[in-house]
Amino acid sequence: MGAVAVGADAAVAPATAAPASPAAEPAPPAGRAVPDTATEQGAQRAARQSGKRVEVGSMRTETRTVYATPEGSFVLEQHARPVRVRQDGRWTEVDTTLRRQADGSVAPVATAVGLRFSGGGRTPMATVARGARSLAVSWPGALPVPALDGATATYAEVLPGVDLQVTADVDGFSHVLVVKSRQAALSGRLDRLRYSLDSQGLSVRQSKGGGLQAVDPAGTEVFTAPTPLMWDTPETSGTLRAATAARPGEGPPPGSRHERMGLEVAGDTLALAPDRGMLTAPGTRYPIYLDPSVSAPRGAWTAVWRKYPNTNYLNSGDVARVGYEGQTGQTNRSFFQMNNGSAIHGKQIIRATLRTYESWSWSCGARPVELWLTSVIGNTTTWNNQPAWVAWLDTENVAKGWSTACPGGGVEFDATHAAVRAAAENWPTITLGLRAANEGDTYAWKKFHNNPVLVIEYNSPPATPAAADAWSDPGGGCVSGDARPAVGTATPKLWAKLRDGDNSVKGRFEWHRDGARIGEFLTPAASSGNAFYAGVPAGAYQDGSVIRWRVRAEDGIATSAWSPWCEIRVDTTAPEREPVVTSEQYPENAWGVGLGRAGSFTFGANGVADVTAFVYGLNDVPDTEVNASGGQAAVWLTPDEDGPNVLSVRSKDAAGKQGPIRSYVFNVRDGTGPTGHWTLDEGQGGAAADSAGDHPMTLGGAAWTDGRQAGALRFAGAGQHAATAAGIVASERNLAVSAWVRLAGTTLPDHNAAAVSQDGELHAGPWLGYRAATRSWSFKLNNSAGTSQSVWADNPAVVPRAGEWTHLTGVYDAAAKAMYLYVDGHLAAGPVPYHGGAGPAGSLRLGQAQHQGGMTDPWPGDVDDVRVWDRAVYADEIVRLVNQGSTPTGHWTLDEGTGTAAADATGRTGPLTLGGDAAWTQGWLGGALAVDGIAGHAAAGKAAVRTDQSFTVAAWVQLDTLPAADVVAVAQGGERTSAFALGYTAQGPRWGFGMITADADAPDLVMARSDAVPYTMEWTHVAGVYDAPARKLRVYVGGQFVAAAETDFHSTWNADGPLQVGRGIFAGAMMAHWPGTLDDVRTYQGALGDDDIARLAAE
Repeated sequence: MGAVAVGADAAVAPATAAPASPAAEPAPPAGRAVPDTATEQGAQRAARQSGKRVEVGSMRTETRTVYATPEGSFVLEQHARPVRVRQDGRWTEVDTTLRRQADGSVAPVATAVGLRFSGGGRTPMATVARGARSLAVSWPGALPVPALDGATATYAEVLPGVDLQVTADVDGFSHVLVVKSRQAALSGRLDRLRYSLDSQGLSVRQSKGGGLQAVDPAGTEVFTAPTPLMWDTPETSGTLRAATAARPGEGPPPGSRHERMGLEVAGDTLALAPDRGMLTAPGTRYPIYLDPSVSAPRGAWTAVWRKYPNTNYLNSGDVARVGYEGQTGQTNRSFFQMNNGSAIHGKQIIRATLRTYESWSWSCGARPVELWLTSVIGNTTTWNNQPAWVAWLDTENVAKGWSTACPGGGVEFDATHAAVRAAAENWPTITLGLRAANEGDTYAWKKFHNNPVLVIEYNSPPATPAAADAWSDPGGGCVSGDARPAVGTATPKLWAKLRDGDNSVKGRFEWHRDGARIGEFLTPAASSGNAFYAGVPAGAYQDGSVIRWRVRAEDGIATSAWSPWCEIRVDTTAPEREPVVTSEQYPENAWGVGLGRAGSFTFGANGVADVTAFVYGLNDVPDTEVNASGGQAAVWLTPDEDGPNVLSVRSKDAAGKQGPIRSYVFNVRDGTGPTGHWTLDEGQGGAAADSAGDHPMTLGGAAWTDGRQAGALRFAGAGQHAATAAGIVASERNLAVSAWVRLAGTTLPDHNAAAVSQDGELHAGPWLGYRAATRSWSFKLNNSAGTSQSVWADNPAVVPRAGEWTHLTGVYDAAAKAMYLYVDGHLAAGPVPYHGGAGPAGSLRLGQAQHQGGMTDPWPGDVDDVRVWDRAVYADEIVRLVNQGSTPTGHWTLDEGTGTAAADATGRTGPLTLGGDAAWTQGWLGGALAVDGIAGHAAAGKAAVRTDQSFTVAAWVQLDTLPAADVVAVAQGGERTSAFALGYTAQGPRWGFGMITADADAPDLVMARSDAVPYTMEWTHVAGVYDAPARKLRVYVGGQFVAAAETDFHSTWNADGPLQVGRGIFAGAMMAHWPGTLDDVRTYQGALGDDDIARLAAE
């Protein structure tokens, strides 16, 4: 439904008054539907209806949740590490609890990487996998059956007096050797521990900092292990002993002595060398813990250790440590990198809070800890190479976790300044650092959980009203200075169309006199896009005054900037009155007949004696003149905007003087659907149903065939047709006709060919099809009944292509007396003047046309999805029509799990064949395809889309690494290059969707690059859209539109090579292989809209 007017007269209604709409009561909704919460606006509608916050489904990731609130804001909760993962196509909370598996192994319930531990015997101690790449670590000997306790598997007595504990983490594992006695430490069997390694798609090497790296063929880390540590048991008792007891995976407790262990990698062997001095020192307290760990690097968090100034601990399984620990002389700082993406870019930040959990403090005496904004962290972050400490954010004086007197608990820090900068400067991440305020005070030493959450409440500020969005009644459009109009009243209504990205908005109007504000009015709230108004009160202005006014939008949280100043001059003398305006079809302040339908508007002199003409403008300044007769005139106009429309009219006298402007406001309903709609999907039988009415078509020799979407009709010879029994539209009134058409063969016909036509008395009109004389698509009407005086709307520069589906739309606007032709959503011809008269409306036909009473112009080819309207349709409607016909051409769920082929659920493109080292694995929506970045891929047997028409491609993707060069998730090419590629671009790096101008080795590239930054190990939904009518490339990340190509693009070639998944063709060679995992690949012929893609991402 179109917009409604919202406002009140300031003289009689306070700012809190209920809406007083000047419009007639709008058409009631058919029913209150449950909002679609996949999109931000849908979730916000649901939040307002329920009074509770509602999650935005399409924005959920492993680390992020976004909620819409009833107040109109959004809340983003961003964790440093995953809190949920996808299993069997559904979200599940992270659960590292170990369970015994059917094959005897042990595995956690739900983690972000594949983890499997030995169930005993000589199977690998631990295997960690990401897609097709994996690393298995084996104990040098047989293992006993483990005892399971939560996330930890304990293998007792793997050596005399030594237990092995392996602990699952969300993105890796740690294992601890518990040396229980001095006798075990002195045995010599711990001097050098050798583990065997088995890697798939990886090379294992020693890192510069003394740890381990497992890298892919491009040299990018897939798994990493920091320098291993060992520590003894602290000398504590009572509550301190309980608080400091060693917990698997948490690293050295306070008071323990700790040392680094030696680590060496040679071939398929990992050797650990514990510090012999610590093992045998007289003061060592047992048990001793030897703790190497392995994780998948994300850049999520790290700590730096002053005692080990060149060691990196990125994504350690340890707790986060802060401050100075006096017993060992160790000082720590911790950092957390939050992948906020583009969700808050350009938003107003209301507040931001870092929520942490302090698990231990040195005492119950509170000590201050500081939160800072820092620069980014990575695998080179160490004490000697810390990120920059950019800005202090907050200090909290707390002590939690020492004992039952001050148990562990949450600590919240104000991070608003960091979020404000990230939103204003479009940062993809926010990195925060924690450190003690006094790093010489041992009582300031603290431990925190390593997965805090950054909570950001944000709002989309209302859009600033432009001059084109504001007008007065009377007075017309917003102008100032010498162009200001004269109005015959001192109490005009001030109007504005207001918008807000979060939907609900109010309008604040203010008016000035002689440089000072003398009044204002705040309207009630209404939906974005509505027209709002305020009435200037009586007594505020006199004859000759200038009303200077402006308006801004407010949403209860933020305000827009003010609109430009608008001015009206009060002139109640000569000419004394504005004209009278009436319309039967479009009554003032009421809902009219609808978009695309002409209406008659009558102008009257309103008692002014010498009116000779009227000057008018629809949604524009009055500049079109019509002569008056007897002080009256009538014009036919066709509104081309739904919602509020403004017809500005002024009288003109014999001397050429123009009177005050009359602003006639009326509301236009959304355009009605077609009068007739034949999908042609039956596939059998002798009739085609009219889904919009009661005008079935009877087939006369036409045959059913496959269409652009489902079914279609094929016409292969003269006389073959399909026709209704009666006419559908009157050719002297507004009308439109559209169809998907395809000419058969490879050459254009040498005769006129009518796809759609309607019989007249002797000649067809309207007529839509191919015109041989100009070798172009054409739309035709006849000038008068019974003659062949035709008017053609065509454009020889838009060349038809045989064998290809093309969308044609012909439009006639009777009020403007003009014809238009649209090809694939583009205006190809028009306005073409047409002044035809009325004639009889006969049968609507497909495949032929009437001429001199007989049938001619046979159509050689296919016709699909025919629609006819008894109104004009407009460019944006036609573009939506072209794009809403988006047809699924391929859907590969990649759930097979076995074999070498992936089925196409649509059946249109056919299966993908796996090649290289492509392998099945777990994915986003069940199964997925793991590819190695070297040769792994999957390819269809043919093209999935025509690349010279609108199309959409989408997939769930995950990167094992961030390559130094561009890599392709999905592409389709010709002989030398890919016409399009969706994937990762190293420039930034960013997600990207690009298209190539020609099938050549060095063509031009047009690309839409996201502002969202890719991260390893994070499942992301990416989609690329080529919108041919708009000539735009758009890229979507996580279901949200994030970027369009900076330049317009018109694809002039169709790549007919097979669809490629995991690679593309460039300069004649297959390259740009994807290193990671791909899932749920989809292709569509047609441009999907924002909401469609949001729904895909929400699955």
